[in-house]
Amino acid sequence: MIRLCTTPLWDENITNLSYPYLTECFRNTILQWIPLSVFWFVLPLWIYVLNRRGRKLQAMRISSLFISKMIFTVFFILMQITNAATEVNNQAVFFTSIIYIITSITILWLINYDRLKNVHSSELLFIFWLLVSLAVTPNVIANSIDVDKSIKSWIRLTRLYFQLFITLVSFILNCFAEKSTDIEKLIVPESYVSFPSRIFYTWVTPLVLRGYKKPLEESDCWKLPISERVVTVVHQVQKCIDRMRKTSSKILYANPTENLDDDLTQPLLTHRQKFVFWHALFRAFIHKIMAAGLIKFVHDLLQLAGPLVLKLFLAFFNDPTKPKWLGLFYAMLLSVMTFCQAIFLRTYFHYQFLVGLRFRSAISGLVYRKTLKLSNASKHETTTGEIINLMAIDASHFADITTQFHMLWSGPFQITVILVLLYKEMQLAIVPGVILLFLMIPVNLFLQRILKQLTSKKMKIKDERIKMVNEILNGIRVLKLYAWEMAFVRTINRIRESELIYIRQKAIIGAVSSILWIFTPILVGITTFATYVLLSDSNILTAEKAFVSLALFNLLRGPLISFPNMINSIIEARVSSERIGKFLTRDEIDEDTVERIPIEMSNEISVHIQNGCFRWLNHPEAPLTLKNINLQIRQGSLVALVGSVGSGKSSMLSALLGEMNKTNGRVFMSGKISYVPQTAWIMNTTLRENVIFGKDFDKKFYNQVIEACALRQDLVMLPAKDQTEIGEKGINLSGGQRQRVSLARALYSNADIYLLDDPLSAVDAHVGAHIFKHVIGSKGLLHDKTRILVTHGVSHLHKCDQIVVISQGEIVDHGEYADLIGRSQILRDFVQSGKREEEDDDDDGENIAAVSIDNDDEQIEEEKKKLIEKEKIETGSVKFRIFSTYIRSSRLLLVTLLLIFFSLTIFSTLCTNIWLSKWTDQLTHPIYYMSIYSILGITQGFFAFLMQLFLKLSAYVSSRTLHSALLLGILRSPMSFFDTTPIGRILNRFAKEIDSVDSTLPTSFSQALVTLIGVIVTVSLLIYGSWLAIVELIPLAFLFIYIQRVYISSSRQLRRLDSVTRSSIYANFAETIQGLTSIRAYHIQQRSIDLFDKFIDRNQSCNFASSVANRWLGVRLEMISNLIILFTATTSVLVRGHLTAGTVGLVMTYALQITNSLNLFVRTWSEIETNVVSVERINEYAELKSEAAWEISDNKPPPHWPIRGDIQIKQLSTRYREQLELVLKDINVNIEHGEKIGIVGRTGSGKSSLCLALLRIIEPTAGTVIIDNVDVRSIGLHDLRSKVTIIPQDAIIFAGDIRFNIDPLGHYSDMEIWSVLESVHLKERIMSRGDGLTYMLVEGGQNMSAGERQLLCLARALLRKSKIFILDEATAAIDMETDRLIQRTIRSALKNATVITIAHRLHTILDSSKILVLSDGSMQEYDQPIRLATDPNSIFAKLLRDANIHPLDITSVLTTT
Repeated sequence: MIRLCTTPLWDENITNLSYPYLTECFRNTILQWIPLSVFWFVLPLWIYVLNRRGRKLQAMRISSLFISKMIFTVFFILMQITNAATEVNNQAVFFTSIIYIITSITILWLINYDRLKNVHSSELLFIFWLLVSLAVTPNVIANSIDVDKSIKSWIRLTRLYFQLFITLVSFILNCFAEKSTDIEKLIVPESYVSFPSRIFYTWVTPLVLRGYKKPLEESDCWKLPISERVVTVVHQVQKCIDRMRKTSSKILYANPTENLDDDLTQPLLTHRQKFVFWHALFRAFIHKIMAAGLIKFVHDLLQLAGPLVLKLFLAFFNDPTKPKWLGLFYAMLLSVMTFCQAIFLRTYFHYQFLVGLRFRSAISGLVYRKTLKLSNASKHETTTGEIINLMAIDASHFADITTQFHMLWSGPFQITVILVLLYKEMQLAIVPGVILLFLMIPVNLFLQRILKQLTSKKMKIKDERIKMVNEILNGIRVLKLYAWEMAFVRTINRIRESELIYIRQKAIIGAVSSILWIFTPILVGITTFATYVLLSDSNILTAEKAFVSLALFNLLRGPLISFPNMINSIIEARVSSERIGKFLTRDEIDEDTVERIPIEMSNEISVHIQNGCFRWLNHPEAPLTLKNINLQIRQGSLVALVGSVGSGKSSMLSALLGEMNKTNGRVFMSGKISYVPQTAWIMNTTLRENVIFGKDFDKKFYNQVIEACALRQDLVMLPAKDQTEIGEKGINLSGGQRQRVSLARALYSNADIYLLDDPLSAVDAHVGAHIFKHVIGSKGLLHDKTRILVTHGVSHLHKCDQIVVISQGEIVDHGEYADLIGRSQILRDFVQSGKREEEDDDDDGENIAAVSIDNDDEQIEEEKKKLIEKEKIETGSVKFRIFSTYIRSSRLLLVTLLLIFFSLTIFSTLCTNIWLSKWTDQLTHPIYYMSIYSILGITQGFFAFLMQLFLKLSAYVSSRTLHSALLLGILRSPMSFFDTTPIGRILNRFAKEIDSVDSTLPTSFSQALVTLIGVIVTVSLLIYGSWLAIVELIPLAFLFIYIQRVYISSSRQLRRLDSVTRSSIYANFAETIQGLTSIRAYHIQQRSIDLFDKFIDRNQSCNFASSVANRWLGVRLEMISNLIILFTATTSVLVRGHLTAGTVGLVMTYALQITNSLNLFVRTWSEIETNVVSVERINEYAELKSEAAWEISDNKPPPHWPIRGDIQIKQLSTRYREQLELVLKDINVNIEHGEKIGIVGRTGSGKSSLCLALLRIIEPTAGTVIIDNVDVRSIGLHDLRSKVTIIPQDAIIFAGDIRFNIDPLGHYSDMEIWSVLESVHLKERIMSRGDGLTYMLVEGGQNMSAGERQLLCLARALLRKSKIFILDEATAAIDMETDRLIQRTIRSALKNATVITIAHRLHTILDSSKILVLSDGSMQEYDQPIRLATDPNSIFAKLLRDANIHPLDITSVLTTT
């Protein structure tokens, strides 16, 4: 410096001068070198970041902005050359100018480099020109003051003004962004806006204002950039997992996504190797995490510098000789530092939120991809509810931790620096406080360890609850038909009570933990001040020492309060990591089980199994399901697999699909596979999309498929033909229609091998004949394809090329029909049992689609194209009624006590701080002041603890009440609600929304109360310090209210959109789980992944918009806060003669906190508004329009009603919903007790509707139904449904033991249950499994065959011993011999009961007392079957002729029975 300058570098007397004069040396060196140092320090990092950018975009065109930047940079170079030439003798100016020239030349290169790298706005150049402008300004001011009349002086001044002009223009040019024409408008604009726009989030303003003017919609949210989409982040985590583990098995399927590297198809997860999941997650995004850490470090430095500047400011008040400009400088410095601190904090939060967004996307994507690879054993071990929790709860835990885990190093760093600064202020007086501080840490760690255990236990219970809710929703029709709602309510409530125990314990421990950290700074302050005063009589607690220390204590509170939240979040994330890691390492299906052989190398053999042994479970003790399988099937042949229920037919198909674990042998298959499962899987999309299944639409071939599958007439009935939306699980299709759509899908896939798992069981005989002739048979569409047909029918066996007989998991015989019928006793018995029940019919017949009792066929006629209603999105502010609902769901006493202690906490906080101000202004009686201060501080902490405790307990009570209301609201809803509402949408309420009420909302209220206390105390103290504060606060308050209103309008709606779009994720996932076998069979995993990724990205875009709106708010509130600090400090300087140092210290200490207080207040209040949307959504379902009362105490039927079983239907008309047409019209039927009534009619004739009306699933619009002289509308639904038993076609099985599935109410003894199991021929099968009635059935009963599931449902119905039974072809999936025995059992067990049978196969109703023929909702015929059959003009006679049944057959049946 001495060699560069001839004048001193610094004037030590500057603070006593009348104006701030900087020396010429300082202005020409240090001041100029600051921007240069920043530029050269950041430049390498900037180039590194640009080179790491994943986007490969075209270079931007040369624009007028680009040219302007280059021109003014050249001007700046010329100016520096001029400076160097004219100031050769001034070494400081000359040296600085040379460096500026080198830097400016580098800037010319950097401007063009940024253009080539598609950088729209350079942060580095913006900061550089800003700093240069600030560095030049003091020179301009000084030379303007010192200018004399000499020409040289005026030339220098002109040169400086021109230099300032160039730097300001360069700075302004860098405030704008380059425009690009190839950017999609809907993509997040953050990367394409200017740096100031990014700093102040002005690019978010259009979205926020749009949300203020009108409710935001999903289309208003931006699309995520490529770097934030699921497919990208999953790929990044994949690469980290690959590095962590040397061997891996593929789970990520090829994805032709644009702008991604080809190595996206690399393996994703290893097989059965333990790894720490969160390691891979953090490594994948370590660069962004480290960048956020650097930003946090700078923020912490600025934050810690605040008390140091405050000390200088208070010292200014203690010295009246100091010039006022110094006080104004300190005021400005405090404001600027606080503003910069706020900018860095917003940027830090934004970076960490993006990391959280990626965490959630990666976890959801990985879990979904893993689900597609789960083995069947793993699928049975992992419930749908558990997997949904991984995506809904566990992924959120990782997303939430991102803003906090930097506190692991930042917290200790801040605490250390604060303690050092405190030591400088209070010396050894801080020792007791520090000891107290460190004593609290192990106590809190102990509490956090308990919280971790409670969290882990709570999550297990939560999984169980979601699993049971999922079971209820999947089987809701059975629950309603059997009046079992309360049994399942009790089960859910029992699980919920266990969960609430842990929630309550967490609430109490959480309150204790939180208050420890809130109370600790208060105790540390008390002990420090007391020790300082008591150590020596010379130690006087001045305002400077007290309030600088208090500011440091307030800073200390930040990391100390954050620690419990951070540790709790880390604990939850660690538990989640273990859960996710455990799931990701579960067994996968072995893709090498089936060996694929090219068709040209197959020697015309499509399927070949050599010595195959297969089991479902992957452990050595598990029994073999199939053993010693040797099978060879030639290309183009038709092979039938026959055998009794549970013999292994469907397992054989599963083995060919690779779904089973192969323990021995080899399986070869040649060609593409199509699969028709026994239970059809229908997607929630249009009927056409269900058929074409993602393939290109070929109209001609499509029409052929529709005709062959007998779907033409069904399409005519649908309101929008094949564009009609099909509901979840095909709820608006009959069982036969679903099966034919599933078959049509297989046909349209145009495969080489077709695996058909009993596709004809759900259709009428003549429709089955049509399908066999036009699809499966030798003249059908598949005549040249390999067809493997599982069947219980015998009518088509002689048309098969080969028959394989399976018994007890082994192939006992195989060959052609003619050979086998002579030598195989099993086949002869099988055929003999079926002959009586099936008639060989080659006639195509008319398409009479099967109508299932639990499907609303008639509703199809009236449904619009869109069946599933779009989820309702509330708009506008959350109504006060919702807050009232939340408050009323708690107890009034708890809420009252909460408000009382809230008020007392505010009062005690004000008293404590004002007393400290008085203390610092007094030099006498320190013990007196210290004692009162200590008492007030302890009282403040005690009141705060009680406030937190009662808040947590109030939230706990509300959580219990709301869940109960939601559960009852759902179960009391009519069936029409479930038909038009996806399960995922309802599950979302029980998963995410209830979790918000359990955890997020109480935390938000807790933080809101604490910050509200801070705001009230701060504003009160500002007014206490000076009444002028009111003048300053009023306009800022109006600005604050406006910003808050604008923000909350958008934030609230974005939260609603987030919830709604999340429902689609769960609905899609639930659909995937149900159709997992079909998805794998058709090899459409990648298409499923793409669809799931689309749903996740759509939800994340709403989440992203919500987050950046939060950042937008933060910046604007901090600008208001900075104005408050500036005005407060400036006012204090201007009227310093009227204020004591203690008052100024108190006011400024709290003014410095106003930034955090205001920001946290609005943010926490908006979080309450956004999270209370969960209460709104829960309340929406709790207040659903319910069906009729379950029980009417004033009008209960007699205990043993109905005694006889008489049914009178008088003038009955009904419709599904008010706006729809009548589906039953003036039905009059009289059924005597003990009569057996068969109901027939074509699809849509009203068969299902009549039976549903009997049970009041749909309510009559006119007419009455009287059972044993009791009008069914006058009694409760449970009284009716518990006495009328229905046996539906679809078998619904719940996860639980055999006993629970048969008798969930626990009304019957074990002996009665075993008896009914024996009557349906299930007793031996269940006893052979070892656990008897306690044998556990997995989700959906997947560990039983379809036939066994139907038999179990039959046992469930027979156990009730009702006087009225409704049968809906309950034995379709059962072999003929078992069916014959079951029919005999039904006739025997129901001998004295009134039986109504919906006919699918006409032979089942030939022995009926009467036949009811329906057409278009009206009764056409009602008489004895023999009379109708002998009447050639009757509709029933025509149906018999179509089915090749002669009237004499009816006579023989009646004679036999």
